[in-house]
Amino acid sequence: MAKIKTTFQNIHYNRQKANICLFGVLRLVEFFYLGIINFKNFLYEKNILSEEKTNANVICIGNLTTGGVGKTPVVISLANKISKNENVAIISRGYKAKLNNKNPNIIKDLDGIKFKDGNICGDEPYQTAKKTNKNVVVITCVNRKKAINEAISKGCRTVILDDGFSNRKVKKDRTIIVIDSKMRFGNNHLLPLGPLREPVGELKRADSVILVNKGDENIDDALNWIKKIFNKKISICNMVPKRIYNLSTKADIITSKKEKAIAFCAIGQSGQFFDFAKKFYDIKKEIPFDDHHKYSKNDIKTLIKEARQLDCTVFLTTQKDEAKLKGLLDETKGFSFNVLELDIEIKELN
Repeated sequence: MAKIKTTFQNIHYNRQKANICLFGVLRLVEFFYLGIINFKNFLYEKNILSEEKTNANVICIGNLTTGGVGKTPVVISLANKISKNENVAIISRGYKAKLNNKNPNIIKDLDGIKFKDGNICGDEPYQTAKKTNKNVVVITCVNRKKAINEAISKGCRTVILDDGFSNRKVKKDRTIIVIDSKMRFGNNHLLPLGPLREPVGELKRADSVILVNKGDENIDDALNWIKKIFNKKISICNMVPKRIYNLSTKADIITSKKEKAIAFCAIGQSGQFFDFAKKFYDIKKEIPFDDHHKYSKNDIKTLIKEARQLDCTVFLTTQKDEAKLKGLLDETKGFSFNVLELDIEIKELN
C-alpha cells in the first residue's frame, strides 16, 4: 500500500509518468470526479442547496490539494492569536483516530487536554491540543454543525475549521486557502490523476491565500505565480526549524552535520521534512511512512535494525509523529529518538 501511495504522489507531482493504461483509467475517473464536484458547486451557486448559517463566526482553513501543505501550523497560529481576546474552538474530522467521530469528541477543553495518546484521538488534533493556548478548545467530528454547536456550548463564538473547504454544508464567514510554495498544484489534475480536490477556479470562494514557504529557494517565482491566479489578499508563511529535542526527555539537542542519523516520518509531503533534516545531520536513510500511519512495535524494531546496519544511533522525526510514538520506545536503549520542531511567521503582503 505504501508503494502504491508513493507512486501516486510521484505522478501527482511530476516525479513519475503514469503508463498509458494507468493514465487512461485515472483520466477517466478524474472526468467523472470533476463532474460531481462541478455539479455540487453549481447547486450551491444557484441556491438549490444552501450553506447553513450558525451562531458562530466560522473561519475555514482549507487547501485545494491533498495533505501536507502546512495547514495545521497555520490553524494553530491563528487560534493562538484569536485566543488572546476570546475563547476559540478548532474543529477537525479526527482522521484515522480510534474515536468514533460521528458525534463531537472534546480533545481539549478549557481545563486541559483529555487524551495522552495521539493514536486514540488523531495525530493532528493531539498536536493542535498541545500547541494551543489555554482558552482554545479542540473538537473532532465529521458533522461540522454538531461540532460548532458543541463549541458554542463551551463558550466559543469563533470556530476554526481545520479543513472543510470542500464541505459546503456550513456557511463560512472567512475562508483561507493554504498552498505549498514548492508543490503548488502538482500536475494541475484532479484526483485521482492529480492532487487537486477542487478545480483551481474554486479559489474564487476564498477570501485570502497563505503561501507556505518551507525553505523554497524560488519563493519569488511562487509569489508571481499565485498573484496571476489570485487577486485578493496574499500572505507568506515562512516555516523554519526552531529546535531539536529528545522525544523522551524533551531536552534540547545540539546537532552536527557530521553525525549520522535516520530520518523518518508519516506526513503528507515527507520530502520536505527530509530536506530540513539534512541541515542538521548526515542523513544515511530516509524512511517515509503513509500519512497518518499508526506506528507499531514492529515498526520500531525495523527502524532499529536499519540503524544497526548503518551504524547509526540517532533518529529524527516530526512533532506530528511524536504523538504516536509514546509507549513504543521502551526497548530502544542506546538509541536517541529526536524531534524537529518548526516555527512559523505569517507576513501579509497586500
